Amino acid sequence: MQGYSDFIDRIFLHEGLLEKLTPAEPLSCDLLIRVREADDATLSGGRAVGPGKNCALVRGGLLYAIDAIDAIDEAHTFFQDAPGDLGAYWHGMMHRREGDFENARYWFRRAGALPCFPALHRAAGEFSTDMARQPGWDPYLLTGECERARFGAEETATSLARLQRAEFDGIFDYTWRQSG
Repeated sequence: MQGYSDFIDRIFLHEGLLEKLTPAEPLSCDLLIRVREADDATLSGGRAVGPGKNCALVRGGLLYAIDAIDAIDEAHTFFQDAPGDLGAYWHGMMHRREGDFENARYWFRRAGALPCFPALHRAAGEFSTDMARQPGWDPYLLTGECERARFGAEETATSLARLQRAEFDGIFDYTWRQSG
C-alpha cells in the first residue's frame, strides 16, 4: 500500500472499507467523526498543500471509502464543488455507488480520460478478465456491471467490489499526488 499521511494510513487499516458496491450503515461512527473533524494539516501529514490543491478531494475520497450513506452524502459536496476532471470523476464514482448509474455516466463523460487510467487498467486487469480485454480503463464497463448486479446479477457483487476498490486505490493515489 502507498504510504500517505499517518492519519490516512490509519484510516485505511480499518477492515470493511469499500467492501460493498453501495453504502450501507456506517462502518464506524468514530471513523466517520475522525474524518469529518480532521483539519487539512492532519490529512496532509504536514505536507505543503498549495491553494487550489485537492485536499478537499482527499477528504471526500476518505468519506467515499467509509461505506456509510451519510458519508457518501458529505463526499458528494466535496466532489460537486471541485473544479476539473478529477472532481468530475470522483463525482461519477460517487453516483455509481449510490446506484444513480446514468448520472455516473454523465460525470465520467465530463471527466474524460485521466492520466492515471493506464495504471488503473493494469491493476484492474490483474483480477478482471473483462477489464483486461479492454484497450484501457473503462469506467462505463464497471458502471454497467454494477447496474446489472443491482438489478439481479448479484453473484458478481464481490468481484465488482474488488474492481471498485482497485479503482478507488488508483484514483485516491492520483488525487493524493495532485494535492501536494
